[in-house]
Amino acid sequence: MSLSDTQLRAINGKDYSGPAELADRDGLGVRITPNGTITWQWRFRWQGKPSRLSLGRYPDLKVAAARALIPEVRNALAGGTDPRLYWKHRTTKAGQPTIKDICEAFLDVRAPGLKPGTVATYRSAFNAHLFNAFPGRPIEDITLAEWIAFFDGLALQSRVTAGAMLKHIKAICNWAVRRQLISTLDVMMLRVGDVGSPSKVGDRVLTLLECGKIWRELDKSRATNSVLNSVKACMLTGARISELLNSSKQDFDLESMVWTVPSRNSKTNVPIRRPITPALLAILEQQWQLYGSKWTFPAPNEHKKPLGLASVNKLVREIRERMDIPHWRIHDFRRTLSTRLSEAGVLPHVTEKMLGHVLGGVMAVYNKHDWLEEQAQAYKFWADKVLGEVMGNVALL
Repeated sequence: MSLSDTQLRAINGKDYSGPAELADRDGLGVRITPNGTITWQWRFRWQGKPSRLSLGRYPDLKVAAARALIPEVRNALAGGTDPRLYWKHRTTKAGQPTIKDICEAFLDVRAPGLKPGTVATYRSAFNAHLFNAFPGRPIEDITLAEWIAFFDGLALQSRVTAGAMLKHIKAICNWAVRRQLISTLDVMMLRVGDVGSPSKVGDRVLTLLECGKIWRELDKSRATNSVLNSVKACMLTGARISELLNSSKQDFDLESMVWTVPSRNSKTNVPIRRPITPALLAILEQQWQLYGSKWTFPAPNEHKKPLGLASVNKLVREIRERMDIPHWRIHDFRRTLSTRLSEAGVLPHVTEKMLGHVLGGVMAVYNKHDWLEEQAQAYKFWADKVLGEVMGNVALL
């Protein structure tokens, strides 16, 4: 039954012992305290969970005025904006969103459509550099001079980081403007070159001698097998480390000897098929025997979870500091495999499939072949070279 002003006037400001909540329509209703304080509220679902938004008190907000607000907050919800954040921004200057508010709203809306690793990367960057920037300040009140000073401070540590944070800020602010959470900001006029530098494209290609040294250093390490084997598998396959860490036993078909990276774990959002070579199989069998987990590389202390990238990066930093070779990263294994195999005559479309890249042009549309046999031959050649170098009995490529 719909509410009326006559009904609410009879309750307002008087002792009340009736139901704590009375419904109107379209999710609108009132909450009533024992002393007769009446507050309008709107019920809705946000990310699958029941939520409510307080719209104001009666009689400041009469029945007709409260009902007139519902299409507005419904439109915010339909546009992917949390109605509570929208209302906070709309009603008071003090409630205008901060950088942290906008970042969290962005993640709330975008996270369901992104890969977990991408969300984790966003959260890590926001937590490190943005959540505590200009605390409590409405984002629309931050001047361009203040933004420039902020980025200049980041650039003192790393110009690449400053440039990356500007790109994040501009993407988030554009998103917030499109959803009418904020107005256009002056910071959106800045370019990466104004405050920092773009990220560098890596060019490090390891030699076989260096690969052998890294493998032997891994064997000396006291890290857990799960961490050690993930780095070795990355060197042998040229796969993205995330593809290995998120792999489960069911991704490996031992009858056809094919490893399929499902689209949810693929950067390109399409499945990747690679042959399982004897060298990789040896690592897989050791992992499955040691841990008995559904994850190929489970976390050391929690076998129900996959190994985290932080553990791998920590190991790489530790062994890198002990080695007398130029700086390298685990991602360099991909460039190394592709370069060294190309030098050995392996065709580009084969190495591209080994790396999990999508072929360009017409081939991407019509050619769905994975060249598994050619991949297997190339992988065997590479593994023989690497393991031979580990044992010290192979000529350099």
